[in-house]
Amino acid sequence: MNLKRIFSKTPMSRSSRAYDFALDTVLSLPPEGRILEIGTGQGFSAAYLSRRLPQAHIIALDVTYECFKGDELEFGPRKPDFLQASAPQLPLESASCDAVLLVMTFHCLPEPQEVIREAARVLKPGGSLLIADVNGHHWIARPFEWVEHLGISPLTHAYTPEEIRALTEAAGLRDFRIHWRPGKEGGFMMWVRAQRPK
Repeated sequence: MNLKRIFSKTPMSRSSRAYDFALDTVLSLPPEGRILEIGTGQGFSAAYLSRRLPQAHIIALDVTYECFKGDELEFGPRKPDFLQASAPQLPLESASCDAVLLVMTFHCLPEPQEVIREAARVLKPGGSLLIADVNGHHWIARPFEWVEHLGISPLTHAYTPEEIRALTEAAGLRDFRIHWRPGKEGGFMMWVRAQRPK
């Protein structure tokens, strides 16, 4: 069974609700902000962001585009810029982004500390890093890792909020906050946000 192939055929790999919750509750972004999405995968999430934030400049980055579904994407008035690059070495200028988003991506990164350091570097003062991912304290975390190890990535690790906080603080980010959907505090999906000091 090739899980990567199955993943590439799914109609949408990530729910737009994860982005809606982030944009409605967790982040405060300028309408014409510059937003970097790391791990865009099929591209559906970047396309959704371009519709949800029609004035924003969306940069969608992935190390590979083997799952990309460009012909199936519906964009807003400003199409995202799609970049193929490695997240530990972002091809962006320092202090150039209002937000860096990692939605269901952080758990499989090979160099998590370097990625967060690069995110901190490209964030503008006051800019936000958002990580939305599986809560490492939840009971589903270990089965999730096991399934991913079978055919997607042997690197998968469901991080706890404490682990992510330590990584963000080591990169110089501050004002760390954990967000949960109302009524699902401590659930399997968490949103963590940290900011570059102003």
